[in-house]
Formats: sequence, C-alpha cells, structure tokens
Amino acid sequence: MLGVKVSCLLLLAMIAGTTVADVSNAIDVDAIRERLPANLPLPSMEEVERMLRDKCNTAGAPADAYDNAKDAAKTFFECGQSLIDIGQFQQEVEAAKPTGDLDTVFNKYCRKRSTLIECVNTFANAVDPCLEAEEKVFKTSGLDIFKNLLNFVCHKDGDQIALFIAEKGPECFQEQKNDLIACVNETFSGYVPETSLTTIPRLVIGPKQCEDFTKLQNCMVRELEQCDESTPANLVESLFRYVRKGSPCANNAGR
Repeated sequence: MLGVKVSCLLLLAMIAGTTVADVSNAIDVDAIRERLPANLPLPSMEEVERMLRDKCNTAGAPADAYDNAKDAAKTFFECGQSLIDIGQFQQEVEAAKPTGDLDTVFNKYCRKRSTLIECVNTFANAVDPCLEAEEKVFKTSGLDIFKNLLNFVCHKDGDQIALFIAEKGPECFQEQKNDLIACVNETFSGYVPETSLTTIPRLVIGPKQCEDFTKLQNCMVRELEQCDESTPANLVESLFRYVRKGSPCANNAGR
C-alpha cells in the first residue's frame, strides 16, 4: 500500500539510524503501536537493523553503504527532533485554540520547512546505494510528494492546517477513526504481510498503486463527509489532489 509503505519507510528511516538503546530512549514504541492499526506489523529495532543491512546487501551496495545509511538516518532523526518537540507543539496548539492564534503557531513551524527538506534530501542521498533501480525512481517521486505535502500544509504559513484544527478536523478523524482504518485496510491490505515484516517492502509507484491511492482518497473523503463540519473532508480531498499533482499518479484523477 502506498500510504503504509510511505509510513513504514519513514518509520524505518527514523529508527534504523540509531542503536537499539538510542531508539528505546528516544521513541515510545508502545505509543507508536497504539496509534497504528492493530493489524499493522511493527518490527523490533533489531529486525529493522537486520532488514536495512539485508536491503543494502541485496542491492549490491558498497561495503560501507549500510553504515552510511545508518549514520544518515540518525542525523535525520536528530534533525527532526531539533525542529519540533511534539509535546511542546501540542501544548502550543491547545493554548492557541481559544484565542484563534493557530496560524501563529503553524507560521513558526512552517518557517523551518526548508531545513527539514534539506535534512530529508541528505538522508535520501545516503540511502540511495541501498535501493534498487525502480526504487531510485520512487525516491525522486517520494521527495516530490513530501515537498508537495509540506507546501500544502504550510500554504500561507499554515493557514490550511490551522483551519483544519479550528473546524474540528482532529475530532472528525477521531469520530471516524474505525471507518478510516477500514478504508486503508480495504484498499491496501495486500501490500503488507498479515504477520510481521521480514524485509523492507519494495518502494515503487505504478498504475496499481495510483489506482489504490484514488480509491483511498474517495473512501476517506466519503467517511469524513459524515462529520458535522464539511471543512475536514474538503481539506483532505484538496490534500490528496495536491500531493498527486507532483507524483507519478498525476494523470490518475480522483473522484
């Protein structure tokens, strides 16, 4: 599944670059599990390191490619931590809601997006030797998708995400959580194993993935339209369309 593959890639990227002890100290794995669908396998830290090493070896990467990728992932993880403290961010959002100053909070963080993009580019270049030829094409598309996502979220320094929160977007997602998870499972269940990951999935985007991306969009928007406010569904649909514009799925129109 495209969405799950991207999520797994980001998760693997963050945790593969640190030692097991570092990750245990930096990431609350139990908290991550609670936020994921119950049937989505989350490998242990040891398994992640093994899968990354195997992927580099399978791709015929140079001997130092694994260590370089691991070091780069650690740097990427540290970059993310330096740009945003999730706990502090949540506190700032909650404090800004009553006063209508959400745009000020997102303005602050959106001004850091060029630094984040630079960190992502650096990491992507470091893992390039461990990717197969088709995956290197995906890497380029994936970077474009990531930049489009940031540009959408940070349009006018975060106006849209501020509107999403002000119009009860998070509450809408919580109300429809089970149906949204069902959308993901129905659309992409065949892309991940039912038990546990043994290898890092091949990261490619083809016609089938684009078709499933459109199905996911339609399903999620349909479920979000059940909420009292129409803004969350409208913004999510706009997000899907904006992200698609810069992807290999640009000619596969949604809705």
